[in-house]
Amino acid sequence: MTDVSHRLFRLAELEEAGISPASAQRAVRGGTLVRVVPGIYAPAPWWSRLRPGDRAYQMHVAVRRSARRAPVFCRDSAATVLGLRVLHRPLVPHVIQQTDHGSRNNRHVVHHWAELPPADVVDANGFRATSHARTALDCARFLPVPGALAVVDHALRLGVSRQELLARCAALPGHRGVRRARVVLELADPRAESVGETLTRLVVVRAGLPPPELQVEVETELGIFRPDFVWPQARLILEFDGLVKYSGAHGRADHVLIAERQREKALTNRGWRVLRTDWATVTGRPEVLLSMLRRELARAAAP
Repeated sequence: MTDVSHRLFRLAELEEAGISPASAQRAVRGGTLVRVVPGIYAPAPWWSRLRPGDRAYQMHVAVRRSARRAPVFCRDSAATVLGLRVLHRPLVPHVIQQTDHGSRNNRHVVHHWAELPPADVVDANGFRATSHARTALDCARFLPVPGALAVVDHALRLGVSRQELLARCAALPGHRGVRRARVVLELADPRAESVGETLTRLVVVRAGLPPPELQVEVETELGIFRPDFVWPQARLILEFDGLVKYSGAHGRADHVLIAERQREKALTNRGWRVLRTDWATVTGRPEVLLSMLRRELARAAAP
């Protein structure tokens, strides 16, 4: 019998597990089964335990499994299924299609009508999606700048050509979002290693502060380190502390903290001033970060 405790199921698969359509509907009404999209169900306990980002990803899986014809995901949905970094995974998936199809938007999926050359479509991770270059371009045109920049930073890091994207913008004079895309492409930096670093850099640049250098090698007695952001002339370093750092993914949290402290001591012993920031500061209190940076940059510039 099929295990129905932890994944998405078509109605036919539930029947194979001994759950009739009528029983499935009763389970939905009773709260033990969730109708994710028409024709696709999930066990409620499993669904409720998913983190928002994981639930958003599963929505894309559900839309793919429910479609008669494999959809082509686009914009931040394409970024999600391609594994590009996104600020927020979209809970309602976005798909792109040719203008001669008659699908309409609903609460489960948003359709976008546009030309879609075959070269702009790829198969990846079991999905069909716009290519990395097309996804970066579409996100740069249509997403708010912070979310767009997160995607484009990562796309450039993976080898997408900035010049190619600029050339594609030039081929779309007067089209919606092209001006925004040029701004994003000007700001994009493939050296960013996380969404948090992207957002931190955006806060600094928008405030008119001197732009930092990213991932510069700094030599210490403990070896060479690559801080997130460096202002070499000011001997100033800024590190972004993401949630993953202390989650156990990089070892025990106490060991990570000890190594971090030793690294910071080695940098300060070489005359560097080390500042730290995090998600809460960058997204909720950026003025705190900017005040620290202005103070330290002014101190370094003083005679």
